[in-house]
Amino acid sequence: MPLPPQPISEVLRRREVLRIGAVSILGAATSPVAGVRIAPDRGSCIFMMLQGGLSQIDLWDPKPQAVSEIRGPFKRISSTVPGMEFGELMSQSAGVADELCVIRSMTHKFTNHIAGTYITLTGSTRQQDRDREAHGDDFPGPGAILNQLRPLSSTDHVPRCVSLPNWLSIPGPSNRMPGQFAGFLGSVRDPFLLEGDPSKKDYRPLSLSPPDGVSGSRMTMRIDLSRQLDSAAAFLEREVSQRHDHLQQVALDLVASGKIRKALNLSEEPDAVRDRYGRNRVGQSLLLARRLVEAGVQFIGFNEFNQKWDTHGGLEGRYKQIVPEIDRGFAILVADLKDRGLLDTTMVINAGEFGRTPKINKGAGRDHWPNVYSTVLAGGGIRGGMVLGQSDSRGAEVLSSPVSPSDVLATMWQSLGIPPDTTIYDRVARPAPISDGRVLHECLV
Repeated sequence: MPLPPQPISEVLRRREVLRIGAVSILGAATSPVAGVRIAPDRGSCIFMMLQGGLSQIDLWDPKPQAVSEIRGPFKRISSTVPGMEFGELMSQSAGVADELCVIRSMTHKFTNHIAGTYITLTGSTRQQDRDREAHGDDFPGPGAILNQLRPLSSTDHVPRCVSLPNWLSIPGPSNRMPGQFAGFLGSVRDPFLLEGDPSKKDYRPLSLSPPDGVSGSRMTMRIDLSRQLDSAAAFLEREVSQRHDHLQQVALDLVASGKIRKALNLSEEPDAVRDRYGRNRVGQSLLLARRLVEAGVQFIGFNEFNQKWDTHGGLEGRYKQIVPEIDRGFAILVADLKDRGLLDTTMVINAGEFGRTPKINKGAGRDHWPNVYSTVLAGGGIRGGMVLGQSDSRGAEVLSSPVSPSDVLATMWQSLGIPPDTTIYDRVARPAPISDGRVLHECLV
């Protein structure tokens, strides 16, 4: 006896549940753009987006000879590389300085958090310097571009790109911050979000875990039943079905195969390793990023939460709270990747959207400053133990070798085996290179 038709609302609700594990993973099951010279599955990238704006002077580019209101409250410390000095809170990063390329001459013109984040993640300057929501005409972020250029095959059982532990957002008019989504490539190519705090005992991203007591085979039976039920509404959903059937099957594969679920199980890590990273949201997220690289994920975006680094006041106390976690997690990630033989093929990017003003303000903080700031690279063919560029004696302007966010992205694409001049197309078939920056060959081995 045929099953009775289901209410359309229920059919769509059920499809949305199944879509969660698929639509954001693959994008459409399309091939790369014809003619693109792409090395197959070469390398990985962990992109640490420390949103809010880090102080270049207090972390990566100290100015000990400047007056007190510029040099700030923190002393300088030496690193493992002679002459390369950091702020005193970066003690563990100083211990892996021989693996780092510190770019001290980053610069762009945007003072707004959303605009600064957008240019950092996309390289695009086609925007206004103001708050706004993400929209469909945005230039796509790196994860979405990778989904487009390297679509998964039927034998792949891990997502190409993952974001964690949350989307970048600011309460108010920019809850969906542009730059991290697929923009004109279509939301089907958005990175897959692994949401939640992996330092918590109950961490269990539901979108990649079958319900308790449901095995992979039972999940397969449920998908088959779902397809039978959906047939009742086929005349309304045929076009959508043709677009998503393959994605739905891949979502099932991810749940049933267990490869990603195994990577998410941090209890498999020795306690000593988890302790090294730090038993906090930052440290465990970066440990999870390493495990995802080992599982075969190519791009992992680590997103800091709600302008954590936006220190307009009380910078000294705030930095004593938040810097040690990121310093520790970043340094241990770099060292751990090296110990496991993964650093040569995994680029780590440690970036904010801009820097902070040279002069400390009346609230004992620093304000937004895109004129010059620092970004740090490691691995993926990066030459360690070097400083690229120089800021002036106040940390206010670029003195030599200016570097734009699009240059960093071009270097990342080169590391991933994708030429930065690779062309993608928007919704009306207008071409655009994935980066118009220059590859920082001086930073590469």
